[in-house]
Amino acid sequence: MNLVKTAIFLILASVTVMFTNGLFTHKVQIADLIFLAVFVPVAIKFISAGKEIYLSPFIKPISVYLLAAGLSIFVSVSARTTALEFAGTFYLVLLFLLWINIVDTKKMLYYAVWCWVAISVAVGLVGLYGIILAYGFNINNPFVTLFAKHPYINNLYRVHSTFFQNEKFFSSYLLISIPFTLGLAFSEKKKGIKVFLYAALALFLINVFFTYSRSLVGILCAVYIVICRSSGYFASGKGPLVKALKAGGAVLILAVWIVMTIFSYIQFIDISARTTKLFELPEEMEEPFYYRNDIGIERADITVYYNYTYYFLLKKYALKIFAERPLFGVGGGAFIDKMKIYEDEGRAPKGYFLYDPHSTFFGSLAEGGMIGFGVLLFLWGSIIFSIKDRIRDRKDDFIFYTLVAGYAAIIGYFVQAIDMDIMNFRFLWLLFGFAAAALRLCRPQGVK
Repeated sequence: MNLVKTAIFLILASVTVMFTNGLFTHKVQIADLIFLAVFVPVAIKFISAGKEIYLSPFIKPISVYLLAAGLSIFVSVSARTTALEFAGTFYLVLLFLLWINIVDTKKMLYYAVWCWVAISVAVGLVGLYGIILAYGFNINNPFVTLFAKHPYINNLYRVHSTFFQNEKFFSSYLLISIPFTLGLAFSEKKKGIKVFLYAALALFLINVFFTYSRSLVGILCAVYIVICRSSGYFASGKGPLVKALKAGGAVLILAVWIVMTIFSYIQFIDISARTTKLFELPEEMEEPFYYRNDIGIERADITVYYNYTYYFLLKKYALKIFAERPLFGVGGGAFIDKMKIYEDEGRAPKGYFLYDPHSTFFGSLAEGGMIGFGVLLFLWGSIIFSIKDRIRDRKDDFIFYTLVAGYAAIIGYFVQAIDMDIMNFRFLWLLFGFAAAALRLCRPQGVK
């Protein structure tokens, strides 16, 4: 028991530390070494105890996803790159399988969720410390990134806390922490614990704001789902006020998504306006105007100067690659390799587009073609609908709230996947594990 609890804590703590350059390469992090150190003794304990390995309802779509990743090697423009991508996917599947087998009781699930929240609070406090140093005292520190300098106002910093690689990892991690904490707040009965959890939520939201990340849309979706599914008022209320609040929340999320998408994809450079007096009416008027010869009509011409950002252009190139290889794509993880080929052929500027597609879905179309994209949708659809079927009947227990929180976070990630590459996030696969464990524990007694 102590070994399993230690394993749970070490796994959850290790995924919150991401070094800029990794350990051996930028992809190998401390979490990977911790996994190896934990996996071996736990596997030995399982074998010696003769325990049956649990595979979860998600194993079929995950197996299909893994198979597609392996077959992608044979059609890749860079077999080496795709083989490494497959190895990473295989490792994440092993992490998922380890997790659902060590979190196998309600007591362990409760411990794991509280571990996640407690570690999140520690990481959030580190982030808050970095924010205070940066914005309160204008001090550069390891927990924030200087995003923009300004001569008259305070510099603009983005917080990444212990996720030193990028603030997007921090905000994506909090996409799990926030619904988990909110779910615990709904399930806990003690007032003191509720106060602590709501204080933790405030801490997380402060950190999310200062990441200036597009993950905000996914987080808002997750919070919306947890409240609508978990709150007795929203879950069972059908009055006009409840419907209006739900509709208002949905409209707010949509508005935030539209605004963030526009400003992520388009860089506005300048706006100019020119006004002129017309004393002769045009031949065609779209709307009637009150007109006098001595006053005329004032007309304004507004010109907007803008550029597309590389977030938009990367997706444009992803669709171009998909159009060239629509069935199988260029191979898992090989988008950058294909862009290098485009550079050599003079079809893309040198060094400008050597980034991931910044979209799970557009990237899947480019790297996996229609087959890979279909497998990806099959994986997500299977997981989402498996959980949705189970949370239709509202219950007032910890497992139900955990399942709702997991479902909400998964939906949030699905939304986030439009603008972010997320399938290699270690904590995403742990989230799948939490959901699978909760599904297992909320089954009727005696059903495996």
